[in-house]
Amino acid sequence: MKNLIYLMVCGFMAISCSSDDSSGNNGDDGPGVNNCALSELTAGETKNFNNPCAIAVSPSGMVAVSAYNGFDIDYAILADVKVALSYEDYKAGNYVASLQAISPEAMAFDDDDNLYIAETEGVAGITIYKKAANNNYNYLKTIQNNFVNPRGLAIDDQNRLYMANDGAGKILRFDDPLNSNAFEIVGNYNEGIKGVAIKGNIMYVTNFTTNYVTRSRLNNDGSLDELVGGVTVSHATDVSVRGNKVIVTSYADSSVTVFSDCEFTNENKTVYNNLGK
Repeated sequence: MKNLIYLMVCGFMAISCSSDDSSGNNGDDGPGVNNCALSELTAGETKNFNNPCAIAVSPSGMVAVSAYNGFDIDYAILADVKVALSYEDYKAGNYVASLQAISPEAMAFDDDDNLYIAETEGVAGITIYKKAANNNYNYLKTIQNNFVNPRGLAIDDQNRLYMANDGAGKILRFDDPLNSNAFEIVGNYNEGIKGVAIKGNIMYVTNFTTNYVTRSRLNNDGSLDELVGGVTVSHATDVSVRGNKVIVTSYADSSVTVFSDCEFTNENKTVYNNLGK
């Protein structure tokens, strides 16, 4: 988390991909891309942000960045979450919303730019801010249900929310999180799952404890189908898919590992080390 996560995101946002996110899937054969070659991470512009932890980018280009205040700091103190209409606005400090949360370790936007924040420690819930007509954000609710360190968040193409319930080792699916707190358990893993990312009908899940990243197929109803691959990454923490690249951060190792999502193997990867914390 903290500074490393922000540096990672700045890097993968600058990746030049051989196919864009609209390439879709080739039937049941997984992500549809034509080029499995790995392009290099390039340094992007940066902006100072005190103790950054989570970042989310919406389909419309909105950017949210949170500060970290959990565990070794003081999660009794609210942390800042800044929201901007674009990355350029974020760099310029032009925020449309300044929110607060306790230990906001993961965030995600849905297709309507509503913002979901995993308040991992202290609250142990998902806080939802609904986008208003003036681009401001209004607090809607916090979903709590004996979660154990709720962590990674992801939205699928039907606006369903998925959460990595870290301490319980389970992936939860919320079909209508704006209107209902109901959820289904869709995946059982070992404790230590941190990050979750979805592209089309493929879900990636990281596990910090087992040093592993799984790749599974999602059914149309949001249930998990067969496991279709996995790779080893030391202290795998967060994961994101950008174009045909799968980016895995390892906070404890100060590293980022980049895979191709059409050839997701331990042999086809690039590792960037000594990136700081």
